Amino acid sequence: MRRVAMARTQRFLLLAVGLWLGLAAAAPAWADGLARFKKSIEPQIPAGALTYKSARALGDNGFILEGVVVTPPPTDKDSKEKPQPIAIKTVTVEALDFDAIENNKPPLFAKLHFDGITTGSNVGGAFDLKQLTGLDKVSADFRLDYKLAGDTKTFTLNQLELNLNGLAKLDTSLVLNGVGADVAAKPDTAMDDASLKTADFVYDDHSLLAKVVPIVAVLQGSDPKALIALATTQLDIARAGQGPAAQKAIDSLVAFLEDYQKPKGPLHITLNPPDKVTNAQLSDAKTADEVVKLLGVEVSYAGTRQSKPAELTTDPPPKKD
Repeated sequence: MRRVAMARTQRFLLLAVGLWLGLAAAAPAWADGLARFKKSIEPQIPAGALTYKSARALGDNGFILEGVVVTPPPTDKDSKEKPQPIAIKTVTVEALDFDAIENNKPPLFAKLHFDGITTGSNVGGAFDLKQLTGLDKVSADFRLDYKLAGDTKTFTLNQLELNLNGLAKLDTSLVLNGVGADVAAKPDTAMDDASLKTADFVYDDHSLLAKVVPIVAVLQGSDPKALIALATTQLDIARAGQGPAAQKAIDSLVAFLEDYQKPKGPLHITLNPPDKVTNAQLSDAKTADEVVKLLGVEVSYAGTRQSKPAELTTDPPPKKD
């Protein structure tokens, strides 16, 4: 009996090993996330625009690139100044809809993050970082995680985060209903039935505003105090004659602006519409009250407004037919 059992065990192990070897040998190239990247994405990138020191697969739908350098094309062909390369320590793609990409369609899901992004003062030729912030270079991290469920027409942005290390961090998430899979192919009509279910925005400033506000003020021929006062006046115009919810939201924004040199915490904005909101309804909203009511806007900030709200008079909005 022992010999029979051992023989059966040996046959089972041989069968299992043979089956594994057979599957490994027959596995198509697309089972490797890196191979799929090299096949469907890399050939579409202009020569010299992307280089990397090493790469490895991360399961069937992911890959990791290390020592990445992105060289953007010049925004102005006539300009003699070339955009500075952008170095990225690690690009990690945890999941990507390669099936859609290989069929020339936008990916329905993606989860990726870029860690250790370093750029010089001429960011892709788009703007002058030195002029805007006084910095010669900046280090950043970027994260994106989204999924579009075609069967339920629900777009879920789990995370869109940009972390400017030591300067500021912006984190966004939202859910949209009524978004079809053809949103990229038919952008003009695919969003007609879309409605916001919920959204969340968190801006955590560490030193960015303290650097940017004085520079912007100088560029406008003003000073930081006058610039903040101008922004506050514009917000108070929108605040005048509005209800408690709208005034509270605006006062939180003003408090954050007043503390631009050293904020007392992040600025948090949430949107929770009580009902379905269409683009037409949002376009028709003329007052802060209407926007707050439609979108369920809540603004929170740990600081308190120091200035007294301006006493402004506004004409009542026209009645809708």
